[in-house]
Amino acid sequence: MPSISLRSSRVWPLLLLSISASFGIGASCRREPAPVIAAMLPRSSIRLYFLADLDGYLEPCGCQARPLGGIDRIAALVDRERPAHPHSLFVAAGNLFYEHPTLEAQMAFQERVRAETLGPILDGLHLAAYAQGPADYALGAEGFRAAAHGTRARSLGANVVGGDATLVRLVDGVRVGLVGVSDFANAEGVRPDGAPATTDAVEAARTAVASLRGRVDVVVVLASVPRRVARTIAGEVEGVDFVIAARESSATPPPPERIGQAHLLTAIDQGKGLGAIDLYVNGTGPFHDTSDASASAERARLDERIHTLASRIAAWDRDPATDRAAIAAQRTRLTEMTARRTALDHRTVPTLGRAFEARSFEISPDVARAPSVQAQISTYFHAINERNRLEYASLRAPPPPPGAPSYVGVEACRDCHEEAYDVWLRTPHGHAYRTLEDASKNFNLACVGCHVTGYRQPGGSEVVQNDGLRDVQCETCHGPGSAHVDARNNTARRATIRRDTPVDVCAPCHTPEHSDHFNYASYIPRILGPGHGRPMTDADAGTPARTAMLP
Repeated sequence: MPSISLRSSRVWPLLLLSISASFGIGASCRREPAPVIAAMLPRSSIRLYFLADLDGYLEPCGCQARPLGGIDRIAALVDRERPAHPHSLFVAAGNLFYEHPTLEAQMAFQERVRAETLGPILDGLHLAAYAQGPADYALGAEGFRAAAHGTRARSLGANVVGGDATLVRLVDGVRVGLVGVSDFANAEGVRPDGAPATTDAVEAARTAVASLRGRVDVVVVLASVPRRVARTIAGEVEGVDFVIAARESSATPPPPERIGQAHLLTAIDQGKGLGAIDLYVNGTGPFHDTSDASASAERARLDERIHTLASRIAAWDRDPATDRAAIAAQRTRLTEMTARRTALDHRTVPTLGRAFEARSFEISPDVARAPSVQAQISTYFHAINERNRLEYASLRAPPPPPGAPSYVGVEACRDCHEEAYDVWLRTPHGHAYRTLEDASKNFNLACVGCHVTGYRQPGGSEVVQNDGLRDVQCETCHGPGSAHVDARNNTARRATIRRDTPVDVCAPCHTPEHSDHFNYASYIPRILGPGHGRPMTDADAGTPARTAMLP
């Protein structure tokens, strides 16, 4: 990785104002009955919280229809849950501090400070341990160390050369053994610069778990590896109870998957979901899954199988050639499946042995925010905004090549297209820049490009130098307009502008991450109106009403 200069500025001291927030997670613990049944033998109840691929997210993109995530909301949720679950342990797997293994040089400073802001917040959540992801080395080994310095959590990597293999934590008398494994290579086998060497994850996990035998009550593997490897560890490494898998991307996490004697779980990435496992420890043996999600999935599976088998039995009954003994055997199978299905509605936790209940918390906008963490996030965004305003004040977009058009701004379009301008002004595109100003993100390198026109295009806008080109203006969809303005007649004008906007113009900004409900066919009508893609009078040409995007 090339050397990147992370220059200081007059506002850099503001970035050091982050205040560590403490939520009392992982302290002492009380005893409580397991859910599902009221009367049972005393048992120890603890909760394990987990994140998978946080990706360095402090908060979600505000452009989504229903933004999910936010480390301040996670903190508030855990604080809310503490009275019922005071004895807990917090862990993570996958990319923790950064999202991508490679970064543009210009993004390095902003992303590094974001990672360094996240560290103390995770420390306030009492993060105990994590298994690194490849993106954690986006700024090399030194960048990872700078981010990790803010938290006392242990980075575990049984297969990472020079890494810590295990960590044992005592939670309300329950000895929890944590093992971490990581794979820093992408699908093509490329590793980020500075990432440490690794050995075989399965064999390293087997050795690490064996070292915990007799010392712990529960073994949890934090697996920042491809899913096939995580499944192999769950199924083939003796002594594993739970595998927390990263590198998943799903709007809703699947229910716990039993593989051998272990259970594989994950959480929604980027902090959109927080996983939790309530452990009821009484004796030895494999953990019994009492999760509602697992029961619901099993009900659906059995309902489908019962319906299919009942239909087949009915058909066989109508066929006199079918062996009656075979039909009777299938009726016995149907009775057994029906009994198992009924039992799911009256399930109980065994009074002896061990059980767990897993759940996923969706971090929705309805979840309150922890004020102290919200303040830390706000400090970061305000300080980075001011730093970038000064740092990039003189940076300008490149000039257009000789003879090529440049951007002129919406006011130049308004002179001839007043109706279209009025329609545009009433759309979200017409005040896109103001939404960034309100959030102190108008100079944020991760945001500004989709809220101005002609960003970094020849003759267009830049981070700070964007006067006249703020908001998503006409030229975003129709192309730079200087030649259109200078044309001498309508025929020449029409040849200089893109009238129908293809989907690939919208796609760079309307990504699933930033515009989760985007659909080209349904979105285009939202930005049209009389004089803008709807019937209008072409006064210049003297033709009757027609439909067009622009003349």
